[in-house]
Amino acid sequence: MFKQHEAPDLASLRRDFLKAAEQSFDRMFGRDGRNGLVTFTQREEQACELGDEVSRWLLGKHLAREECRDPGKVVDCPFCGKAVSEESPQRVAMERRRILTRRGPVEFDRASRWCPKCRRVFFPPR
Repeated sequence: MFKQHEAPDLASLRRDFLKAAEQSFDRMFGRDGRNGLVTFTQREEQACELGDEVSRWLLGKHLAREECRDPGKVVDCPFCGKAVSEESPQRVAMERRRILTRRGPVEFDRASRWCPKCRRVFFPPR
């Protein structure tokens, strides 16, 4: 059951997650309940791989929701502390970042900022 205070986009994200979880279930169990997995090692490997995929999916979606990645959001420069805003946020190129997590690689986009006082490019923290 959804909580009433949940943001509308979270309902869509929840549906996407449940669809991904359903696909993981089908990959584990197949039509016959075994999906060709006979040995314990095969079962463990498949379960761990599917769990890692779900973990990476959750982490990637969570990172995609970070407000600091929005080029239109005002952020403080980490060097001088001055508030920095982008005059044309729609022109800011997004950088694709790939990080290696304990569960494998996760990719996400982030927007850089330029501080006119420091004359330095930075990426908002978090």
